[in-house]
Amino acid sequence: MFKKTRVLILAPLCLFFALSADAQWWKKKTVVRLPLLESAKRLSFNFNKTQKTAVTIISDNVKFELSQFGYEIAEAAIMKSLYHTLRFHMYSESIDNFNILIGLYMGQQRYSEAKWYFLQINNLARQKGDDTNIIASLVGLGMVKSEIGDFAQAKDDLNAAVDFAAGRGRLNDVGEIRKKLAIVEHKRSLNIKSDIKYAELLPEDKKN
Repeated sequence: MFKKTRVLILAPLCLFFALSADAQWWKKKTVVRLPLLESAKRLSFNFNKTQKTAVTIISDNVKFELSQFGYEIAEAAIMKSLYHTLRFHMYSESIDNFNILIGLYMGQQRYSEAKWYFLQINNLARQKGDDTNIIASLVGLGMVKSEIGDFAQAKDDLNAAVDFAAGRGRLNDVGEIRKKLAIVEHKRSLNIKSDIKYAELLPEDKKN
């Protein structure tokens, strides 16, 4: 009887202490939290405010040149367009295509082809009575010839342009062409001086 009473008394006491200890363990346990991320406003780009960004500035003097393959593709495309415009007698478009080809050839220093297409423009312009392109093609011929050192023929073409423009009363054109003549003459004089300087540097046995 005594033992049963003792058990009945001890059982609630053990349960009480167990619950107390368990409660204290939960109180002491701490939750580990990760650090908070920075505010989204600091991480996102604010499109409402002007922000300085690094910009790569390309100089106007930098030129991106076509590869040889690029030139060939461009030339083929222009030629195709040119054949079409010539076939259907599209004068203005043909002149444009000729000028594009000339620009392409000048970029490659293919002066012979450039000269040939200036002649084509001149011939076509004379058929149509287009004074502007007659003058422009003569000036173009003169400047191309000066690039290859043919200064005498260059001046002949430019003088022909002067005479034609003057005959049409296009005095502004006459003034501009004469400026081109001055440039060609200046290049010719520089070329002569360069040849003289080079001759002076040659050994005596090679001068003869």
